[in-house]
Amino acid sequence: MTSHRYGEKELLKQLKELGDFYRTEFRDVIRGRVENIEAFLQELEKRNIFTLSRAFPIEKSFTFSPRMVIEEFCEAVKPLLEKIRKGESFSVIVERRGLKGAFSSQEVAKQVGTFISKALEERDGEKPKVNLRDPDKAVIFETLGRWCGVGIISKEMREKYFCLKLP
Repeated sequence: MTSHRYGEKELLKQLKELGDFYRTEFRDVIRGRVENIEAFLQELEKRNIFTLSRAFPIEKSFTFSPRMVIEEFCEAVKPLLEKIRKGESFSVIVERRGLKGAFSSQEVAKQVGTFISKALEERDGEKPKVNLRDPDKAVIFETLGRWCGVGIISKEMREKYFCLKLP
């Protein structure tokens, strides 16, 4: 999760009983764990927490080597591809924090997108649609140093929950 500038302390206070949340080494970035993501998102909607900028539900986390970033991201996303149904559009977003100059977020997103496109075409027998502005499914890689979380956010979820904005 990210808070609005200088809102990290207040956000942590407001999330206290909703799960286990803690600061990271990156300003205004919080990591946490909740029992039920859907229930958590519903509670965020009810509370209307003004210090919250964005949340990102992570389905898989791992540490990676900057030298092997494309291969490791492609491997990590394989089990999640079943969430992208035939005919749905997708995009890939890499939000990098730390490791400045170690790799290009845009280049990694492009290469992982090519990998996903080929895998979906092989699976479905037709070329998938890419939509960078408003995809049916957004595949997001969020890195904090050498740690990475990956998840897929659907258009329906983005429309339902204010905090699931694309970066």
